[in-house]
Amino acid sequence: MTVSTSPHESSQQVSGAFWALVGGAFGAFLLTLLNRYLGVWVPIPAAQSVAGHLGSLAYLFPLLLALMTAAAGAARLPQSPGFLGLVGLLLAVPMGVVYLLTETFRVPVPLPLFLTANNLFLPVGVILMGAALGRKIIKHPNTLLALAGIVIFFDIVMVTMGTVAQAMQANSKLISLVSVGGGAPQPQLPMQLTKAIPLLSGVTIGPADVLLPALFFAAIVQFPRLKPEWQIPLKRTFWWVFGLLALALVLVETTGLPIPAWVPMGIGLLIANARYAAFSKQERRDLWIGAVFAIFCAALIIAGAKRFFASQPKEPASNQRVPKWGWQVGVVRETSERLVLGVMANMPIEKAGIKPGDVIESINGVKTATLIRNEDWFKALEDAEKTGLSVRLRRLGEKKPLDVKVTLP
Repeated sequence: MTVSTSPHESSQQVSGAFWALVGGAFGAFLLTLLNRYLGVWVPIPAAQSVAGHLGSLAYLFPLLLALMTAAAGAARLPQSPGFLGLVGLLLAVPMGVVYLLTETFRVPVPLPLFLTANNLFLPVGVILMGAALGRKIIKHPNTLLALAGIVIFFDIVMVTMGTVAQAMQANSKLISLVSVGGGAPQPQLPMQLTKAIPLLSGVTIGPADVLLPALFFAAIVQFPRLKPEWQIPLKRTFWWVFGLLALALVLVETTGLPIPAWVPMGIGLLIANARYAAFSKQERRDLWIGAVFAIFCAALIIAGAKRFFASQPKEPASNQRVPKWGWQVGVVRETSERLVLGVMANMPIEKAGIKPGDVIESINGVKTATLIRNEDWFKALEDAEKTGLSVRLRRLGEKKPLDVKVTLP
């Protein structure tokens, strides 16, 4: 049974859904560009200062709202799940190509292409795939509530012990490369992927964190079409999920805690829709079976993640052998060039006038973008121990590159 609407109302609804998707996606994209480039023109407050936290949250809240608006728009689109899933998959292809070029074939990708694929096409693609999945697999409010409970548990496991935790311990670049936003991975990673321009916020939003709201919202929107009495309000769910996610972002920004995003999402969904639960004795039993199955699957994923990441070559930490030269470096994600993260007092690098934030274009004539592996970087530094280090760098505010000579005592 379906709920009938007039052609005029249907046309208005489709138009509103489409523009919510497009407007939310472009709004989020523009916000990530603002985060990426605002520091070129405006001094960005220190990250750990009160002003820095406020500036970060002033960016993160609208970004979250824009992405959730896009997810709600996709949920209301009338196209079939197959069509939405196919379009979503095609929109995710550019980021897949970018990842293969940069990580497998070591081909530099132009920054505009990277940012567009990562912060515009990929989120829209994931949102459409989430909407398709929500319509396909969730056919009853009880299923929606059961799924909310499962994802809470599942994401806690993934972030604390599973794939995400293993990827972070292995210094994997994958999480950072596919996350929405201009930021870097968790600050405790030895090799940070960072930016040469100060950021409003280094917090990123993963693809799965965009997929889940779209999945939830699509299921809620289709319930009245399946049974007229299932009139679950989307607006109530939207604001509960947004409010708890915003609270989680405050905690992540101010404390650095790696809070699993699916936890506040699932809790918000349960709070907003618990009144619609109508589990029979059979369904409660099925929920327990599902919970046991989820635990079993989580255990398999944890075991597989440990085996996979244990087999991957580990990048040596960027702060190894720092005392000899007196600097700590990271990698600019878009260009693969090295970036000075910090310098040690009274060491050769500081005495030569090199400062944190300087982008290292080349050392002794070798472009740092070609020194992909840390082993290559350290080998170039070893070769320079006898002859000295000629560094060409870019500094924010300077129109021309600076050439600096560094010698060891």
